[in-house]
Amino acid sequence: MALYDYGNTRLRARISRLLSIQTLESYSDLTSIDSFISALTKTPYKESVEMALTYAHGYGCVAEAMQRELKKIVTDLNRFYEGNALENVSVIFRRMDLLNIKAILRGLSHEAHIEDVTSSFSPLGTISNPILLQIAKSKDVYEAISRIVVYQLPVAKPLMELKARSMKLTSAEIELALEKWYFTQINIDLNGNSEDIRILREYYAIEADIVNLNTVLRFVGAPDAYSKIESGIESFLINPGNITTHKLIRLSKMQDVTKVIEALFFTKYGKFLRIALQCYQESQLLSEFENQMRMYSLDWLSMLPKQYPLGIGVPLGYASMKKSEIRNLRWIAKGIQSGFEPGYIKENLEKPHE
Repeated sequence: MALYDYGNTRLRARISRLLSIQTLESYSDLTSIDSFISALTKTPYKESVEMALTYAHGYGCVAEAMQRELKKIVTDLNRFYEGNALENVSVIFRRMDLLNIKAILRGLSHEAHIEDVTSSFSPLGTISNPILLQIAKSKDVYEAISRIVVYQLPVAKPLMELKARSMKLTSAEIELALEKWYFTQINIDLNGNSEDIRILREYYAIEADIVNLNTVLRFVGAPDAYSKIESGIESFLINPGNITTHKLIRLSKMQDVTKVIEALFFTKYGKFLRIALQCYQESQLLSEFENQMRMYSLDWLSMLPKQYPLGIGVPLGYASMKKSEIRNLRWIAKGIQSGFEPGYIKENLEKPHE
């Protein structure tokens, strides 16, 4: 694990400087964005905040500072590792590349304003912003695919295959094809029995479970929308994670969202799905289940640096905890700006395992 020594030492020091939940909760009691920005200048966010203050104010300053911090995650991890370690670390950011491309193609399909599309880009990817911007400037999906081919992005292959099969591409078809290709490719790339590969496979197994469970719940929650689908739900599922395809198909045949979730109570996700079901019964929002599945993922990821201190566990855990901290700081800023009660802001903070 020598290839990880330098980077992991640096990241363990950064993990020790992550803001405690008590500190985040204290920020929730602040009554103005200016006081919040002032508080951030006394933290490791000082440099990014002060840079953002040169051209933005209020919530815009916080948002810009957080974007800079997200970019630093990718920059630092690429700086700290080399060789096989760097190859493994790069896998962490591949998912965001796909999501950025999906955002572009979805935006073009629905004729969204380019500003709305580009504002949704995450810096946590490996495709540079200028390339993403050039693709987003395409006049339609077909031109975007051509530009993706020109830039020789890996995602070009499934898009060209889909384009050859279909005369008119829909957003749903594109996204499904990309997800299927992506998780098939991940399974191929993460081949081996090393500890690092095992951890990365579990990371993406959880992600696959989130995608598939979303599909099943939409299927069960709106059966009329799928009544004319001859192929059944199988064609809408990606390569399975921890929940088998057989079980997913069985769950999709249930008539009630609550029964689907209760059938998963005895899986590793049970504790979080119980919380999600309680929230769903109040809100009737299917998004409650994805929210809690992602909290399971955050909980699992946050424990990796201590459980696997010599390999990929440290950068994988650090990236997740840092993203969560940035999400919390954005939420606090938005809450203060919107005049939310401190208690409500605190209640909606992400609180990973410590």
